Amino acid sequence: MTQIKLEAIQAAKERVSPHLVRSQLSRSETLSSETGCDLVLKFENQQFTASFKERGALNKLLLLDEEQREHGVVAASAGNHAQALARHGQRLGIPVHVVMPKFTPNTKVEHTKVFGARVTIHGDNVDKSMSLAKDLADEYSYTLVHPFDDINVIEGQGTLGLEMLEQDPRIDTVVVPIGGGGLASGIASAVKHIKPEVRVIGVQVDTFNTAYAHFHGLEPTEERSALTIAEGIAVKRPGAVTRPLIMSLLDEVVQVTEQQIETAIFTLLEFEKTVVEGAGAASLAAVTAYPEIAKGRTALIVSGGNIEMITLSAVLQRGLVRKSRLVWMRVIIPDVPGSLAKLTQHLGLLDSNIVDIVHRRTSHSSTIGAQPLNILVHLCGEEESDFVVDSLCKQGYDARVLVD
Repeated sequence: MTQIKLEAIQAAKERVSPHLVRSQLSRSETLSSETGCDLVLKFENQQFTASFKERGALNKLLLLDEEQREHGVVAASAGNHAQALARHGQRLGIPVHVVMPKFTPNTKVEHTKVFGARVTIHGDNVDKSMSLAKDLADEYSYTLVHPFDDINVIEGQGTLGLEMLEQDPRIDTVVVPIGGGGLASGIASAVKHIKPEVRVIGVQVDTFNTAYAHFHGLEPTEERSALTIAEGIAVKRPGAVTRPLIMSLLDEVVQVTEQQIETAIFTLLEFEKTVVEGAGAASLAAVTAYPEIAKGRTALIVSGGNIEMITLSAVLQRGLVRKSRLVWMRVIIPDVPGSLAKLTQHLGLLDSNIVDIVHRRTSHSSTIGAQPLNILVHLCGEEESDFVVDSLCKQGYDARVLVD
């Protein structure tokens, strides 16, 4: 098994630190209270390209010889590795060609192009993009910069572990998302060298859970769809280098659902005022689902913040519904003049803000005495929802909350 040496990670840190943000590590009073855990957050979404990927990509680029720099590099990436290579390739004058899967969020594609990289869209997932990237490397003498299965890249990601322990030596547990395993391998290699008793917990989304399955001796789940809120960790399997590192260095690997990740995105925006992508919210999703993994002071890696605005909007809307802040209600009213006005007046007196009304008088269930009305109201949560329904019923209405 390949070992990642502490000296190599320390050298990488000296190499890349002058060019990167020393991202904030801070304790979250709110999330600690909400989860009952002692949580500190490492905000890698503060990097220039909003992702930890700059660490590994830059380390690899700085280690290229002159001939390699002249020919340029190629990579396959769902976005963050691509942006990191493009950004620092542009800075260093190194040509960059990136192959990106079809499902890559448009914001990541456009941001990669902004840094001058050549972008080819190919394949339904990163594995298929990687196949083309390897062919391009052979054809044009590019250096292939693998997003995770490259020792120099892993060493670069490991600088995050060293940086965290410098910022807070009291850390007892680290929770880190796993896609291909480069970040988890790098962090675990770093912290286990410095402080072997630190527990490192990996997190996967259950639709791409090969590392979880291997760790627990299970059969991996075939992804149900190429689409996932956590496309940054939507990798079919860890690499030849990262898999044995994950198996030997990590203390546990857990999996979370799409909905749990969406809830964590919503929570981080509401409480920490920080925008994160799905992979970046996976650590919080894990601690929320399995608080027992957060032993002692626990660091959550907020690995990236590149999320499509339309995706973020949908996540926030669904989050409001899940937390009973946007609630659809069915109210039956008589088909007589003034009935709707009377109902809205009652809702106004209950401080319920009406967002939408659907009133189909020609519905098959409509009668003169019973007109079904669907109303979307903005409330403060489940308790207020129950209060509003009870109040309407006391006024003589047939009212109930509509549940999906």
